[in-house]
Amino acid sequence: MEQMNEYMSAVGLAGLSLNDLEDIYRIVEKDPDLVQEAKYIDGHNYQDRMFELTKYIIPGTGIRERGFLDRDGEFVRQEVFPFVDSQEKTTEEGITLEGLKNEPGCMARTEIADLGCVLYTYVQNLYEVSDGREFTDQSEALYDGIAISGLAQTAMILLPMGDVNDSELSRIEGRRKKLKQELFNGNDDAYEQLTLTEMQIYTKIDKRVRKDSIYGVVQSTLMPRGIEDDMFYCIGVIEDMSESEIALTGQKIYHLLLSCCGIRFEVSINKEALLGEPQIGRRFKGMVWMQSKILI
Repeated sequence: MEQMNEYMSAVGLAGLSLNDLEDIYRIVEKDPDLVQEAKYIDGHNYQDRMFELTKYIIPGTGIRERGFLDRDGEFVRQEVFPFVDSQEKTTEEGITLEGLKNEPGCMARTEIADLGCVLYTYVQNLYEVSDGREFTDQSEALYDGIAISGLAQTAMILLPMGDVNDSELSRIEGRRKKLKQELFNGNDDAYEQLTLTEMQIYTKIDKRVRKDSIYGVVQSTLMPRGIEDDMFYCIGVIEDMSESEIALTGQKIYHLLLSCCGIRFEVSINKEALLGEPQIGRRFKGMVWMQSKILI
């Protein structure tokens, strides 16, 4: 819950007291824009009826609560978090849901060949696709893909890399991408070749870093903070952007569409928390709480 409160600033609710946030949560509960009851796809019927309540602050951006109805029919809040909807389908394959340890909620585990790592994202629409308690092959068979978005507390803008023409490095990276896809498709023989290719890339980049800034060498990156973590260190190119004012607080937020390591996703950040002026073609650098919408 603490991490989720920290990211309220990304949707234009920065600097609010706990009492102010509690007033907003009550508005969500009394006048939600969307009510979603948990789906009991596996056939179980629990005594408590589980719900997600959504209140949009601006179109596509808002607050979502999860909880249940008690015996008196009153909603009992268990979880609350800010979110940004995404319309960009990231992938259709390799999606599994994993419950969080010792806390409510769930993460989507997604294998994306271009990234070279497993992407963990916090699931926004959990009750639309499950009961939030058991995750089965039966429910996962219904998924049509995953759309990724993110929230950032602080970040900075980097200038474009400029025209860096290294045909040999481009050729090696193209081979690396092909080998990753082969490995992803089950070709174990590609592992040794991929290792050698990674070493070639490392050598090329090491030589360039000795002459240039690391940000002049690395166009984009998406690196998890830890194992099975939905927090990612991100550098991505801004492909599109918009600015919105939140009527409730008067704060302004940016929505930035980023291209990062072969995938595209939208990141929301408070204007006051972003160092530098965002423009299309410039780069975003910051720690991002990655979220996902399961498409069905």
